[in-house]
Amino acid sequence: MSIKKRVAALATAAVMAASLAGCSDTSYVMKADGDTINAGIYLDYMFSAMQQQIYIWQYTGVTDNFFDQKVGEKDFATYLLDTAMDQTKHYAAVEKLFKESGLKISSEDMKEINGSISDSWESISELYESEGISKDSMKKVYVNGKKEEMLFDYYYGEGGKEAVSKDDLVKYMNENYLRYKGITIYKSSNEDEAAKEAEDKANQELFEKYKEKAEGVSFADFDALIHEYDEETTETEEEDTGADTGSDTDDSSEAGDDSSNADESSSADESSEVEDSSSSEEDSSSETEESSSEVETFEAGEEDSSAVDEEGDVIDLSGEDGEDTEIADVEDAEEEDPYEHERLLNYSTLTEDTLSQDYGKMLTEIKNGEVDSIITYESESAYYIISKGDVSQRTDYLDDETNFDTVLHEAKDDDFDGKINTALEGMKISVNQEAVDRYTPKTVYDRYEDYIEENNKSASA
Repeated sequence: MSIKKRVAALATAAVMAASLAGCSDTSYVMKADGDTINAGIYLDYMFSAMQQQIYIWQYTGVTDNFFDQKVGEKDFATYLLDTAMDQTKHYAAVEKLFKESGLKISSEDMKEINGSISDSWESISELYESEGISKDSMKKVYVNGKKEEMLFDYYYGEGGKEAVSKDDLVKYMNENYLRYKGITIYKSSNEDEAAKEAEDKANQELFEKYKEKAEGVSFADFDALIHEYDEETTETEEEDTGADTGSDTDDSSEAGDDSSNADESSSADESSEVEDSSSSEEDSSSETEESSSEVETFEAGEEDSSAVDEEGDVIDLSGEDGEDTEIADVEDAEEEDPYEHERLLNYSTLTEDTLSQDYGKMLTEIKNGEVDSIITYESESAYYIISKGDVSQRTDYLDDETNFDTVLHEAKDDDFDGKINTALEGMKISVNQEAVDRYTPKTVYDRYEDYIEENNKSASA
């Protein structure tokens, strides 16, 4: 072949290679109104959903064969694909609404975000990079979350376009919340059949005794009955430490060659939406330890999944809003908490799955009961004696900023999602199917497993 023909052939091959490379660009997963969304953002959402669901399964005893499991009616892989795509589209809609609103992230907020990113990246960089998730994509997800938070306040916060008043939230709570407190008498878990039978007989007698004592007792006076039960069961245990009173508590409360270009696209210019910012590594965290008692106490606060065991039964809850109520000093010890034993819960947010379990069935009994009435309920693991209170008497609950924000979101999240969906319907979305086909849920999982295996080898070396 002549030199001219060889040069021509090489040139043609180069053009074809460039063309093919252009057709298989998997550094982005979507274009929304012309804006490119990095594949790393999509992968971030998929990886987070994968970790969260696996954690839930492991908590209930499922430790392997995850892709043989289902989440609702979807197999695990389909669930992850749909979740990642839906969240990426949600991301795009938030970006659009934020730009249209004229809002800007303050330099102080950006400083906090940069600090959080820097702190987190130190410990997760190898894992995220093995998944094809860059620090830039991780930051975009963080910033988008802040934009969504600001948008919500833009509509429904104080001075917002559709501001919600305290009176509005009081009405919402009266229509949707339950207020209650109660005593739980756990059935025996003794493996010895004879001992179990004896203990359950004693537990049933205790239940019948306090069920009778509770008749006619008002919600306000029910605390005294709780204290009486607590004292009696404590004394019984002190007299015979070998006996099971049935009041057990349960404290629960890759690097690969095809991952390198998931984030090749450059960072978008956010200067039009963000004030001057600088990086910082300021971050703080705090932990609250949970406490348990002989009495099942129902405290003010929203439902927490840690309050339900594998069978859906209620386990010990303690503290206003689920927080530790341990008294820090003598001065605090002198102050009694008027809501020490009660709990506030939004019944309208419970799922059908929860309502079908013992926990949900018990809450339905409370919902259908009258204020100041006594509701009794028996599950496979315990007896419950419950007093129902008047939600309208707890307007002070909304004086706390955190509680106010929680109830506001419960009342308006569906409306806000409607705005997001409306914005999304008006957008031109084009999905890069080649990227979707490349970054499959199984690929994400396998890279995670490879990373864990490599780290275990390094640790044992």
